[in-house]
Amino acid sequence: MRIRTLLTIAAIGSVALTGVTVAPSMAADEPGPGPEIVSDVLTPEEEAQVHAAVDPADKVDMYYKGEKVDPASDWKGANMCVEVSEDGTMQCFGSDTEANKFLAAHAPTAAARAGAKRALAAKPAATQNVTMVAPQEAAIQRYQDCPSSYVCLWQNSNYSGRRLQWPTYDTAKTRHLDQYSPSFRDKASSAFVNRPQRGVELYDFRSGIPDPHLFLGAGYSLYSNFTSIDYTYGGSWNDKADAIKF
Repeated sequence: MRIRTLLTIAAIGSVALTGVTVAPSMAADEPGPGPEIVSDVLTPEEEAQVHAAVDPADKVDMYYKGEKVDPASDWKGANMCVEVSEDGTMQCFGSDTEANKFLAAHAPTAAARAGAKRALAAKPAATQNVTMVAPQEAAIQRYQDCPSSYVCLWQNSNYSGRRLQWPTYDTAKTRHLDQYSPSFRDKASSAFVNRPQRGVELYDFRSGIPDPHLFLGAGYSLYSNFTSIDYTYGGSWNDKADAIKF
């Protein structure tokens, strides 16, 4: 079964999905609403690959203010956690400024360090022109919390609430959202793919039926509310993601 949901938007940016390219209609680097969204189900072979990519029993080490996050502490008051090593280690922060100061020096790739430096240099009041359906001022501003070259998932719609953030590596990585402490499984509600190429896949693990997966296009693409994205078996993709391939 394949369900394609075409968002009603005034402009569609360049995207790169797996084997799919859409020509740009916006200026390079300018974020815009996501292109055509593809919600599908995995083949048995694809399911096996996703499940085998990570052992969910191997919890990701997460740190906040120099201390390891206790799973019972609920991030110890941090607002975002960012992957800082290819082994999946996360560093958590209370503010974007704090995060970007650290990432400008310690992010695992040159592009990620440059993105953090660019975010620090940007004027706080500056906003970019983004064409969205019934945009809200707060939503337009919040997506900018995700620096260039990163992929971000937010717990709430309109790029709000707690955030997980991953850099762009030379090859795609898979993470199970249950590896984080506390778990981020079934909590994602909005996303920003802040890079020109390589889309993102989200997966929902099901029992007895094929696992659904969702393609989010690249090309600086905004996905403000997963409730507007149709889910393969009915309903929406809100609070459905169990794993991410970025």
